[in-house]
Amino acid sequence: MPVPNFICIGVQKAGTSSLINYLNQHPDIFMALDELHFFDKPKNYILENNDFSRYESNFNTDKQIIGEKTPSYNYLQFAIDRIHKYNSNMKLILILREPISRAFSEYNMYLKFNNKKLSDVSEKEILEVFKEEEKYNLDELENNGAYFIVRGFYDEIIEYILKKFKKENLFIGISEEIIQNKSKYYNNIFNFLNVKKIEINEDDDTHKGNYDKNIPKILEKKLFKIYRPHNEKLYKLLGRKISIWEKYYEKFYN
Repeated sequence: MPVPNFICIGVQKAGTSSLINYLNQHPDIFMALDELHFFDKPKNYILENNDFSRYESNFNTDKQIIGEKTPSYNYLQFAIDRIHKYNSNMKLILILREPISRAFSEYNMYLKFNNKKLSDVSEKEILEVFKEEEKYNLDELENNGAYFIVRGFYDEIIEYILKKFKKENLFIGISEEIIQNKSKYYNNIFNFLNVKKIEINEDDDTHKGNYDKNIPKILEKKLFKIYRPHNEKLYKLLGRKISIWEKYYEKFYN
């Protein structure tokens, strides 16, 4: 039975649905089209005698490079633990998006799931929701959920992953940089997966959403203060600043 040897573990709202399309353009790669949520949902993670055949039945292919994408795996430490138990040599793809815009995009998606629009809620309601989100810590999470703020603590997320997996098993991409040069960055991912470079069709995106109201300025500034120390630690982990994010942050430094 074919078994996966890589997983895109997130992050949510960073173009990971498009990543499925682009990786499936490669003749040597198979990616499951749906989010499997095997390692993060109790109803799915049911093992008998350490048998993963139910999970592996999702990969019906003759190809050798096989993967799936579930963007909630990255921030749930128990999910990372389970992936490591399944395959300690699993290759992991982590795509990061600027955390303020990521958090607000997720909130917008949350409203859509509840048949609401941003224009249906007041600024006060938005601020109250995000105030409630401040109470969560990554190491305390026991289930998947919205968690708009802590999903953007990328430094903590990466540090935990690297406690379990070798550094060479983790590919970290920046969503905004990938959008600007898809051919370059997807071929970097192909190299990470040990397959040949190809010329991709660069018009294969999905899930492009629009807001009917901008993020409240007071929330934007608050989130910048929350994320700033996490971003500084992230930059140290990456060995560089992310210039496209810093350009957006210039207004907060002045």
